[in-house]
Amino acid sequence: MLLCFLAYPESTRAQSSGLRVGKVSIQGNQAVSTGTILNRVRSRSGSVFNEKTVAQDARRILILPQIADVTWDVTQVADQVHITFQVIETPQIASVEFLGNKNIDVKDLSKEIEFNTGDFLDRYLIQIGAEALEELYHKKGYYFATVHVNESALRNERKVIYVIVEGPKLRVKKRRFVGNELIPTRKLKGKVKTSAYFPIFRKGRLDDEQLEQDKMALQTYYREKGFLDARVFYDTDFNEDNTRVEVTFIIEEGPEYQVATIRFEGNEKLLDTRLREVLQLEPGKVFTQERQIIDQRSVKRAYGKEGYIYANVLLEPEYTDQQGQVNAVFRIRENNQYYLGRLIIRGNHETQDKVVRRAFDYYDFTPGGIYDTDAMEKGRRRLLGGGFFENLSVLPIGNDPNYRDALAEVRETRTGLIIFGVGVDTNSGVLGQFAIEQRNFDIAKYPRTMRELFSGDAFTGGGQRLKLSFSPGTRVTTGYINFFEPYLFDQPYYMDLTLMLFRRWRESYLEERRGGRATFGHRFTRNWSAEISLRAEDVRVSDLDYRILYDETGEERIGREIIAPDDVRDVEGSNFLTSVKGGIVYNKTDSIYRPSHGYKFNVGWEQFGALGGEFDFASLSAGFTNYHTVYMDIAERKTVWATGIRGNRIIGDAPVFERFYAGGIGSLRGFDYRGVSPRGGIRDDPIGSDYLILAGTELTHPLYEEVVYGKLFCDSGIVDEGPYRVTVGFGLELVIPQLFQMIPMHFDFGFPVMSDDKDDEEVFSFSFGMTF
Repeated sequence: MLLCFLAYPESTRAQSSGLRVGKVSIQGNQAVSTGTILNRVRSRSGSVFNEKTVAQDARRILILPQIADVTWDVTQVADQVHITFQVIETPQIASVEFLGNKNIDVKDLSKEIEFNTGDFLDRYLIQIGAEALEELYHKKGYYFATVHVNESALRNERKVIYVIVEGPKLRVKKRRFVGNELIPTRKLKGKVKTSAYFPIFRKGRLDDEQLEQDKMALQTYYREKGFLDARVFYDTDFNEDNTRVEVTFIIEEGPEYQVATIRFEGNEKLLDTRLREVLQLEPGKVFTQERQIIDQRSVKRAYGKEGYIYANVLLEPEYTDQQGQVNAVFRIRENNQYYLGRLIIRGNHETQDKVVRRAFDYYDFTPGGIYDTDAMEKGRRRLLGGGFFENLSVLPIGNDPNYRDALAEVRETRTGLIIFGVGVDTNSGVLGQFAIEQRNFDIAKYPRTMRELFSGDAFTGGGQRLKLSFSPGTRVTTGYINFFEPYLFDQPYYMDLTLMLFRRWRESYLEERRGGRATFGHRFTRNWSAEISLRAEDVRVSDLDYRILYDETGEERIGREIIAPDDVRDVEGSNFLTSVKGGIVYNKTDSIYRPSHGYKFNVGWEQFGALGGEFDFASLSAGFTNYHTVYMDIAERKTVWATGIRGNRIIGDAPVFERFYAGGIGSLRGFDYRGVSPRGGIRDDPIGSDYLILAGTELTHPLYEEVVYGKLFCDSGIVDEGPYRVTVGFGLELVIPQLFQMIPMHFDFGFPVMSDDKDDEEVFSFSFGMTF
């Protein structure tokens, strides 16, 4: 675009005092319409003439890319002035041509430029086009390709001619690393994107900008691993015809820095001994960036637990006189300690305030207490895990010198669902699903109008749960209605009511159940709780397996013989079952949804026949599970090692459908569902055990964000017949957000190393559920 000085002849300059504009005209335009130009002009007929406005009008016209130059002139006629803008249009492109291209078609080249023949000539766009064409050639592997514009043709003929020198196609033949003694090459390869050519899979393109990025990536990786002095260079070695190149990354590792001492500066309220307890770093350990960030965060969290919510913590290495050693220095500014004033809740249009407050009360984040940011975060995660909100943030607000209010801003999600779905696992086969669920139910919020009933405004907001489900399947059919009240009468009591029906084909019979269960529990503290459960069911055993009997000739049927085990035959027909169960639970884990630290145990006694029925026996159960975080990465994703043991014991004579079986997901992987059991009948069908002990351990490691987990496990157990069973294996767990729920998928491979000849083994087991 050409710039010009805006001026007009002195002889025609109008006197601006009191004059008005009579006429505004445009001259010299051919391709650009007069209306387009006048739209830029603010001097209008009848307006007061202003010399400064006219000059600004000319500048606005010049901004148009179609205009190369503007001059203007003012002529006074009586008490009016006429304004004339004389424009010179930008020339149009006569043609666009490419010379020298042999390996890339004109059609593909044309896509890289932003103009065509007939467009106004814009030198900036033309130069951008040359750079885009050059980049295209480089992407195609023509590392030495150059593109320039024929200036003579552009200036004299308005032709845009790109002159292309393609050069040879270059591929990276080899990628090498030299100088790396302490970090193996296999780990460095994954840090760089420049790669050697491999047909179909790798193009082997050489790019200078990518080489610089690779160099910085390697240097950063070394420093993250504690090589604080590491430097990286690269060298390129071309063959004679410039068609192949070897890329060598030259590494100067330097020493791997270890921690000499740990020092805290500025800490007055929290002693060194308290802060050292939360650190991963210790003298002798490598000073990695990951440990640096995690420990810096851990110290800040320790202050947050004590109400120092604005504490600043910075961990820096302090070089010592001894090579390869640094002092880890925490520079701390504690600021003030705060107590919690009010908990202010905003954004909850349906959910009652008390539902939000309960989650924070559970971790003692209550007004008047310390503003404990760790307790606050646990309460926040508990609420998000409940499925009431899709987003929840908690921020301190206020100016009081000793107190800060907590502002909890929530964004509610859909908690009422109608679900049609399908699921499948090796225990139960294919299951269909129809369910109506309200995770934020309020039985006391009756609809006042029909509109409230159908709009979803009724029966919501109380934090209760109501679910109606029916799941027909190939092996199992279930249906139930469940109502759960987590705070009965707004006290630390809970109530869980279920009506159910169940139908499942067992190995030698059909089992059908109809009944219900009512559970009432009390939370004594955050960790301790106790409950009592009342159960009544009608259990029907039918369709026992049989075989056809024939006469001696083998041709005529003479009857049939039941071949189900005697234990099954004893309970054929309808069986009325009742029980009262009492239990105690102690849970000191850090999360009810995905524990990573702490332990829990439970003990229960269930007395059958206490409310009547046909059976009189007892069942004792106990379990213990411990969780330990083995490793936590910089994104706070945790590798968790879990160990557990649980046992069940029947006292008395229990029917076959209340005994214990092992095998399958949730029990002994590597064995079929109910594949570990005492046997009976002519086909050795499982008839259940009077006791069951299961022990196992599992290591779970996040592979991708918090969606894909890998796991290694060892399951073991024993029933009252056969040897001790042991299985080792591995698997994957996928947690997929689907229709506002987290749908888990398990894929496990178990390999029995100790088993019984009569056990049913199954190497692969899976559980998959999906809603749609």
